Amino acid sequence: MSHGSVTQIVDNNVFMRAMSNFDRWLAEFAGWIVIVMMLTISFDVAMRYVFGMPTTWSFEINRYMLVLVMFFGGGWTLPAGGHVGVDLITENLTGNKKFRLEIITSAMAVCYMIIFTWESIIYTWEAFANGVRSTEYLAWPMWPIRGFLVIGGIMLTLEFLFRIIRSFKSLADNKQ
Repeated sequence: MSHGSVTQIVDNNVFMRAMSNFDRWLAEFAGWIVIVMMLTISFDVAMRYVFGMPTTWSFEINRYMLVLVMFFGGGWTLPAGGHVGVDLITENLTGNKKFRLEIITSAMAVCYMIIFTWESIIYTWEAFANGVRSTEYLAWPMWPIRGFLVIGGIMLTLEFLFRIIRSFKSLADNKQ
């Protein structure tokens, strides 16, 4: 797995460091949620096949936890090099060309993520304002679950912005 095309630079900026540390914490939290998912699914399977009494809540909870895992891990995954990327062209680029392409693609991603995050805020607000609840057994309020999209969108947007900053720094360092 690639670890990103931009060499990781130790961030001197306190905000960048803090947000990257928060991303790491969110990803670790998401990892623990995967363990909870495994346990609840195993419990449901045991209840269903051993005792003939399936749970009514396991599928619903695990679906919401999966949303959390996906969106809380997204920001951390970018600098770790875990997002899917096509490197057919970029693997042959050198130095400044690679950094320039990184700036362009990251800027495009920032544009998309701003739209995604804005729409997620609207989607979450509508659920909060209208008291939208799940239509399943637990009938949970949906705004906290939709809020996972907002948190993940903000953090991934920031990481793309940090990638742009790091690429500009690498370009400047290469010119010296």
